[in-house]
Amino acid sequence: MDEFLRPSVPLAIAIFLVTAMLSLGLDLTLKQIMEPLRNRRLVIKSVLISGLAVPLVAIALTQALAMEQALATGLIVYALAAGTEGGPKFVQLVKGSTAFAFGLLGVLLTVTVVFLPLAINLAIPGAEVSVGEVVVKLLLLVALPIAVGMVVNARVADLAARISPGVHRLSMIFLAILFFLVIYVNIDAIVSLQWTALLAGLLLFAISYVIGYAAGGPAVEDRKALAFMTFARNGSISMLIAGQVFIEQPQVLVMATLMAAGSVVVAVIVVVTDRLLNRRTGVATAI
Repeated sequence: MDEFLRPSVPLAIAIFLVTAMLSLGLDLTLKQIMEPLRNRRLVIKSVLISGLAVPLVAIALTQALAMEQALATGLIVYALAAGTEGGPKFVQLVKGSTAFAFGLLGVLLTVTVVFLPLAINLAIPGAEVSVGEVVVKLLLLVALPIAVGMVVNARVADLAARISPGVHRLSMIFLAILFFLVIYVNIDAIVSLQWTALLAGLLLFAISYVIGYAAGGPAVEDRKALAFMTFARNGSISMLIAGQVFIEQPQVLVMATLMAAGSVVVAVIVVVTDRLLNRRTGVATAI
């Protein structure tokens, strides 16, 4: 059964990625992306932190904590994939700057599609990634669905509004199928996962969140937005790269998948904590 399902994992990743990016594009407008980007200093700082600082933190953690090379590779691949499609929603839940999160998402996805293949060759010793092949895949599976969704939203807004919920639900179904496939075919590797790899993942989340929050400038809303957009990476893109580039090392995909799932758990914890703190602050102010 494992041998039958394992080859279907890359296809499941590709289908999920297309539906997720299409759903994102249907909810985006060019104005949403461009308006928050007028603060060039904050945008440049955000790109440098997300595109450079976070991967460097991941590399440092893999050097400081002993772990299998495949797990270290998975952590670095996850860290390199900036621009999480779910980031703006979590930013909205903590009353951060959703507009800035949307604009930054567009920039980070562009940076990821253009520079990720080259960055993998530089960041992972011994990796031999065909830059052209990976760029083509990212253009077809990431950039094209987003562009199609945005065009539909711009020209037939009513249609975009009607089909967006259905496409989003479809992407969630494919995400559930993907998680099941990855966990099922790699259950032995997951059960025996090194604790140092798990620790490195948690430290990457914590350090990235703090760096993002600290660099967000004076406005709390921008700080919250940058914190979320920095610590949570694009799990679907990292899984695509892990599953199709590092085919002979299944633990790379296992680590990238666990990080993607873990980022959602951590994001929910941050949202709940933020709401509890705001509630306590509101009670204290009322008293």
